[in-house]
Amino acid sequence: MAKEKKQAGGKTDKSAAEYYQLKTDAVNQLVNANVTNTEEIPEKELKKYRRKSLLNMPEGLKYFLLKAWFAGVICWFFLIGLGSYGIANLDMIVIMGIVTGLIWDLPVNIYIRLKAEEKDYGRWMMFPKTGVGAGICNALYGLVLVGLVAGTYAVINRILYAAGSEQALSVGPILFGLLTAGWDWILLRFKTLGRNILSDAREKAGSGR
Repeated sequence: MAKEKKQAGGKTDKSAAEYYQLKTDAVNQLVNANVTNTEEIPEKELKKYRRKSLLNMPEGLKYFLLKAWFAGVICWFFLIGLGSYGIANLDMIVIMGIVTGLIWDLPVNIYIRLKAEEKDYGRWMMFPKTGVGAGICNALYGLVLVGLVAGTYAVINRILYAAGSEQALSVGPILFGLLTAGWDWILLRFKTLGRNILSDAREKAGSGR
């Protein structure tokens, strides 16, 4: 044991070893750490120590607002911008649907791949793969989304007319964006539910053999 030295006033001067009990095992592990003997830290754990932005929001809400914003921009540039050219409603739905699907396939999905906390992109994308095939599938998916949004507007207007209103609900970027992102969220939940059901069925079938 290290000796204690008497100081004025009766206090003792302890050595550094008594104040700091060095953990030699931890030091050795830190010095000898490399790729082969170090476990990969999960992304969720790393997120705890990263600097949080002023606008910190849940991951799902972030992607929802991103999709709503892009859909609103599409509505502004195509529906409002091309509305004066007398394009038929069905043709406009097809144009906006394809553009929405391509926007989903490129900037939206690329952003999700870069920012997703987990590598399971399927929760946030209908077609998470890349390539021409995924682009075509997303374009068709965009047609489905815009078709559902158009049907939603039609149902709302029928309800308004049945209630005695003489003015239909006009299509605007904000509501159009929210409805598009909302239908996307609903369809993604059905996709996740179907995938879980299939996974459970496979596990039961495998255990029953």
